[in-house]
Amino acid sequence: MTPIKGKCGTDCTACQFKEKFHCNGCAAQEGHIFWGDCSIYQCATAKGLPHCGKCPELPCNELTSFIENGHNPHRMTNLLLWKTEDA
Repeated sequence: MTPIKGKCGTDCTACQFKEKFHCNGCAAQEGHIFWGDCSIYQCATAKGLPHCGKCPELPCNELTSFIENGHNPHRMTNLLLWKTEDA
């Protein structure tokens, strides 16, 4: 199964909230996630990036804070891996 890549580095395919909140990931929901509007999604989208791994500012303060306060400790690892991929 191809992972559903969240702009913030979340592998939405494995996310614990996918089924619980019927969340299909930020891309499918255009940044309107079950908990509110995602500023990380909006920033990456405004820059035309598929995710923050492609951003030359990685890691920015906002993403770092988002990762530190979130439920997914593997976001930065995912972003660094995805950074070398085409999409």
